[in-house]
Amino acid sequence: MAIIFVLEDDQDLRNLYTRALKFKGYQVESAENAEKAIELLRSGQFIPDAAVLDMSMPGLPGSAVVDYIRTQSPMPDLPIIVISCDDAFKFSLSSSEVKFIPKPINLSDLYSAVAAAV
Repeated sequence: MAIIFVLEDDQDLRNLYTRALKFKGYQVESAENAEKAIELLRSGQFIPDAAVLDMSMPGLPGSAVVDYIRTQSPMPDLPIIVISCDDAFKFSLSSSEVKFIPKPINLSDLYSAVAAAV
């Protein structure tokens, strides 16, 4: 069973993504902010098969998690799916090899992106 890591500060969306991905048979680990996401990924408690990351949030942006994964983690090739309503992230992360999905998100797009990633 693939493990999907979800970073989303909005609790309702985090719950929606978690439930939707579990429904499709994935194990899901999640965090509500970038600081906690980096801490969890650094801890090695689990090794995700893909990450679904929101970008805009209080504190560090989700792009800090992308940077951590690509430059400091033991999984620099982890498939990353970025979900954001801010197109600026699409361009600023273009060299980070991420899949970009604009908000509002259609769950079928999430399912397709995750299935292609794992």
